[in-house]
Amino acid sequence: MNFAAYADIWRLPAVRQAVLLGALGKAPWFGAGIVLTLHVVGSLGASYASAGLVTAVFTIAIALASPIRGRLLDTIGLRRTLLPSLVLLPVAFLAAPFLDYWPLMFVMGGVGLLAIPWFVLTRQLMLAAVPESQRRAALALDSVVTEMAFMGGPTVGILLATSWDTGWTLALLACLSVAAAALLAVLNPPLVSEKRDAAGAEPKPSTEGTQALDGTQALGGRVGMRSWLNGPVVATFVATMAASFTLAGTDLAMVAAARSLESSSALAILIVVWGFGSLIGGLLFGGLPRGTLGITHLLVGLGVTTMLAALGTNLWVLAALLGVAGLFCAPTLAATSERLGDLVPATSRGEAFGWSGTMATAGNALAPPVVGYVLDTGGWQLGFVITGLCGLALAGVGWVSLQAGRRGLARARRRGLDKLSQPG
Repeated sequence: MNFAAYADIWRLPAVRQAVLLGALGKAPWFGAGIVLTLHVVGSLGASYASAGLVTAVFTIAIALASPIRGRLLDTIGLRRTLLPSLVLLPVAFLAAPFLDYWPLMFVMGGVGLLAIPWFVLTRQLMLAAVPESQRRAALALDSVVTEMAFMGGPTVGILLATSWDTGWTLALLACLSVAAAALLAVLNPPLVSEKRDAAGAEPKPSTEGTQALDGTQALGGRVGMRSWLNGPVVATFVATMAASFTLAGTDLAMVAAARSLESSSALAILIVVWGFGSLIGGLLFGGLPRGTLGITHLLVGLGVTTMLAALGTNLWVLAALLGVAGLFCAPTLAATSERLGDLVPATSRGEAFGWSGTMATAGNALAPPVVGYVLDTGGWQLGFVITGLCGLALAGVGWVSLQAGRRGLARARRRGLDKLSQPG
């Protein structure tokens, strides 16, 4: 377990920029998402279903725009990609406190299309800043920082919203996130390693840690989606959906469990312990050598430990079990990013991470109707069980995609060797 890797990467200015500005950008953005619901329900007097509709429009817009925004990062660079967002997002959010329900929904759809692609950005910055041997530690650190932002941002947002106007709280948090993006645009760090060759590809990686999920080697190739979208990449996308479904389903099951326990502090305790477990798991994962604990192992661990949460007989037993499940959260997300970094050419990573974000959004969107129905009909214990089982099923789909991709790559290699062996 090499924790010195964190000290090594922290010495790199580009890593410090990505971590600090990423935290300053993500935390208020997470908080703005929570405050948006509070604003619709509180200030606008709408129902939770109506608030959910606004959030759905906002989320779908982000999912649709994510691959396009990622491709723009690859093709026109950081500054030109962010410029429309830096100009229009503050205007939209400063107008939000004055808007009624339907105009607000329309504006939030536009905001989703122009949202700062924080997750794509920080992953690309990390991969560009560190050598291949330090990718795992860098991406694990990014996942840990994201976890802390996820816990801290909504907390601050709720505290501000309860003591101040929700509309202006929403505007403040969003503008803080945009300000962090503006500073990032001023600094304009490279999104691709400067050591790549003239063709735009990075130097061929060593064989250590470049196996996809179960062993498929990362392949180089010409830049372009059709050249890198193969079985291992599809398997990684499906793994991202599986992880996101499991995390979103766990969120819902925790809410149901807290309500069943009839404790006002139960939900906060469960979220903090689960998030702390994820933080610890991310730090431990980053200290492991590359090539250990692949995505398949992590997804199985996440699914099984999530199912075991159904055995929580009281608040503290449930919290302890969720803490164990949390150990697999950040590592699984870091592992999917690590794998895409290995499989996709450096100059196409923005688009690949954009599609990964879309798949994560799909997992988040699929979980509420499925797990919600189970919670209504079978209780919170069954909710944890079905969440884990669905995550494992999606992981199985990813494994099938991987096997198909490995066979396809093997056939392509054989055809290439046959052509080389032909005379003339």
